[in-house]
Amino acid sequence: MIAATDIGHVRAVNEDSLRVIPSINLAVVADGMGGHKAGDIASRTAVNSLCEHFQEQVLINDALGDQGTMDVMADAFALANSQVFTNSHQFSNCEGMGTTLISASCQPEQIQFGHIGDSRAYRFCRGHIEQLTIDHTLATELSVDTPEWELPAYSHHVLRKALGIESSCTPDFFTVKPENSEIFLLCSDGLTGVLKDEEISTILALRSHQPEHCLQTLIDACLDGGAPDNISIILIYVSGN
Repeated sequence: MIAATDIGHVRAVNEDSLRVIPSINLAVVADGMGGHKAGDIASRTAVNSLCEHFQEQVLINDALGDQGTMDVMADAFALANSQVFTNSHQFSNCEGMGTTLISASCQPEQIQFGHIGDSRAYRFCRGHIEQLTIDHTLATELSVDTPEWELPAYSHHVLRKALGIESSCTPDFFTVKPENSEIFLLCSDGLTGVLKDEEISTILALRSHQPEHCLQTLIDACLDGGAPDNISIILIYVSGN
């Protein structure tokens, strides 16, 4: 697992948070809600809460197992939501804050994901890229009856789900069985708002054998494209099963 974040060209503060913990094979990305107070605090709180819960449970249980890991992830999302929600109501400087959150727990035979908001997970293999997550946005809702080219631009930035906005949350959880030589990518919308899937796929195909160079090339491409938002990326390389 390798990770990087960049503030971009426009934002005054990096409201993204990310972390990889190789010892428990956990990767997490959060994007504090733009336009809200304390987005950086929200994303950092969510990431810290989720990671701390995972680490505590691994220490207690040694090996969680597949179902155990998914249960821990569901509990971790609930705890992170509660922490962000509580802080937003207790502290005036945190009022109205929220965040996206996406996590991947890599087990020997499968990768388990948790997701809320519009940060994304992708799967890349043999030149093909697949978006694994569904954006929790107004655009996603409208796209059921409206062609992509007719969707209002703002609809892609209106979140229908986020962490910390309500006292409870309903994330998506799913499991993927990885194959040898696949790459999984977690990112904030600072990447996908600038680069199309095909552009991301091209960079992964050309630079996949050089992980650090691949990561930097993705960020540089966003910066060259104007980078109006913070950019956060985690690459997970599958070497074998």
